[in-house]
Amino acid sequence: MAGEASSSRPKRQRVPSIAQSVLPDGGEEEDAVEVERSGTLFELDLLDCPICCVTITSRIFQCDNGHVACLSCCVKMKKKCSACTLPIGKYRCRRMERVVEAVVVSKFKRGYTAVVKKKIQSFAGEASSSGRKRQRVPLVFEEECETGGAGDLVVRPGTLFELDLLDCPVCCDALTDHIFQCDNGHIACSSCCTKLRHTCPSCTFPIGINRCRIMEKIVKAIIVPCPNAKHGCTETFSYGKELAHEKKCSFVLCYCPALNCNYSGLYKNLYSHYAANHKDTDKRFRYGYSHHVYLDIETKISVLQEYADGPLVVVQCFKEPQGMYFTVNCIAPPSPGVGKFSYDISYSTAGFC
Repeated sequence: MAGEASSSRPKRQRVPSIAQSVLPDGGEEEDAVEVERSGTLFELDLLDCPICCVTITSRIFQCDNGHVACLSCCVKMKKKCSACTLPIGKYRCRRMERVVEAVVVSKFKRGYTAVVKKKIQSFAGEASSSGRKRQRVPLVFEEECETGGAGDLVVRPGTLFELDLLDCPVCCDALTDHIFQCDNGHIACSSCCTKLRHTCPSCTFPIGINRCRIMEKIVKAIIVPCPNAKHGCTETFSYGKELAHEKKCSFVLCYCPALNCNYSGLYKNLYSHYAANHKDTDKRFRYGYSHHVYLDIETKISVLQEYADGPLVVVQCFKEPQGMYFTVNCIAPPSPGVGKFSYDISYSTAGFC
C-alpha cells in the first residue's frame, strides 16, 4: 500500500491526489487529472528573521540551540546568537530556505488602501530610529469600501503547494514535534535519526542532536483541509494530523459492490444508488429477523440491503484447506454517528445432482 513503508523499498512512494468528476446521482468517478494539495500559513512572521523582522530571502543560519537569523544579522551580531550567545552564521537551515521560497503570498487585491502600508512602514521606522527593539508588524491590511471608507481588516495568508517539504526525506512521513538537522542542513525525524544511528544518510555527518525548531513551528502552523474536503468535509488540521481523521471521516468515498459498476460516493448516496440501480428484492433484510443467503462457491459474494435504501451488507465465503470461511461487512465509514451492527451467523451445506 502507498500509505505504508514497504520492507522491499527504501522509501515510501508518493501518491498524487486524483481529481474526481461528479455524476448526476451524486456519485463520482475517477479521472486522470492530478490535483496538487496545498496548505495555508497564516503566521507569515515565521518566515521573517527574528532579529530584523524582514522576510528572509537569502541564506538562513541557525545556532546549535535552533535559533535562526538571516545572513545580514549574523554579520551585524558578529556571528553570536542574540538569544543564547552561541555561534551562529556557519550552519545553514536549508529546508527552511526552501520553504520560504515555496510559500506563495497572493497579490494585494484591488481596493486595498496604500495608506495602511505607509502607516505600517512609518511605525516600523519610528520604532527602529528611537533605539528601541523593533516591533513585529502584523501582516494585516485594511480594505476600502465602495464609498471610500475603511472596511474590515483582512489577514494575508500564504500558501504552500510543495507539502513534501514538510515530510521527512528519509521515511517520507509527515514531520512531527522533534526535527533534527546535521551540520550540512539536512533534516530527519527523531525516529529516523535513531534507526540511522545518528548518521545523516546524505552526508554521513552526525544528526540527532541539534533541533531545527523553526521547521517544527512551520509544520504546526501549516493548516491543511481534510483529504475529503471535495466531498463536503469542512475539518482542517495541522499538517500530518489529517491522516488520523481521514480513517474515520464520514465523507470518505464508498464503492459500489455490484459487479462492473464503477460508482463511488458518500455512503448514504451509495445506498440510494444501489437501491435504484441494482434492486434485488430477494436480497432485502430487516433488522431483528433472520435471513437466508445462498452462496455459490464460484460466486463467493452476496450483497444484502436493508429494506428501502438502508445499509449494504456484503457476505463473502472462501474455501480453504481447513474448511469454509465467511466474512460479513457493512459498507460504511468507521466514523462517529454511523450506526454499528451485530449479527449471528450459521451455515449449512447442500448438495446438488
